[in-house]
Amino acid sequence: MSPKPAGRPPQGRPLVASPSGFREQPRGRVASAQGATAFRLLIEYDGGRFAGWQKQGPKQTAAGIRTVAGILEKILHDAGWDALVLMGSGRTDAGVHALGQVAHLHLPAKGSPKAPDLQRLFNDALPHDLAVREVRPCSSAFHARHDAMERSYLYQLSRRRSAFAKPFAWWVKRPLDLHDLKTAWSAFQGNRDVSAFADLEPGEAPLVQVRACEMAECGSLILLRVTATHFLRSQVRRMVGAAVSCALGDGDAATILADLKVPTEAANLRWGKLAAPSAGLFLERVRYSGDPETGVLRPLVDVY
Repeated sequence: MSPKPAGRPPQGRPLVASPSGFREQPRGRVASAQGATAFRLLIEYDGGRFAGWQKQGPKQTAAGIRTVAGILEKILHDAGWDALVLMGSGRTDAGVHALGQVAHLHLPAKGSPKAPDLQRLFNDALPHDLAVREVRPCSSAFHARHDAMERSYLYQLSRRRSAFAKPFAWWVKRPLDLHDLKTAWSAFQGNRDVSAFADLEPGEAPLVQVRACEMAECGSLILLRVTATHFLRSQVRRMVGAAVSCALGDGDAATILADLKVPTEAANLRWGKLAAPSAGLFLERVRYSGDPETGVLRPLVDVY
């Protein structure tokens, strides 16, 4: 790791806090872009001991609640570099993992480190369940959330008990009908009103363009991938739970389609109770303009 700069670097405009974390700047404006050096981060984490991506308020932080953004910011602060902006491509809920989270980071230009210095800092200082895979300079206009074309989530189902995969897969103990599972999973594809399958915030639009719902078998694992322009809170876990319910004979794809067409509060409560555990869910990839298509489905761990 390179030596810390002498003293604290001059501080730019501070982060604007809100109860849910950093306040997002409107599209077309780049927070603290003037006088800042910008980086693009590729991040992975085991979400088992994290309360999600979003930084918590002072009380939660004091209580020891761990978040990905909070730890990254603390590492930077301890090294003498306070983040002007640190924003991910989207939130991940508590317990959800990430293979390819993307964030943009703005640091004060004066005394700012180079990308290799930041990479060494993260490699040396981050806890074992969080890694920054790549640090690269980027335009201050790059916005990890707004510039994303699509996001892909991967869910791992296991058909047997595993001594190694439990933190990363949902062991479904009853036999699954794979034809019904695929039919139910495919029902979500299209421009969908997911009100019955998400926790909407006040005023949040319920329409999501679900571009692909894929399924593959790998040994004793069943892999489910969903790719969409964006996702709403709890959406993927409820989608998985609904598809598994159909594969167990407790529901059918026709009900899913009906609830997508005419969502009701009763449907929202029903699918909410059936949401899949967070342990099997990964933010697999965030794709931007110029990036290649997402590759074939592969498991994080093998379960034969």
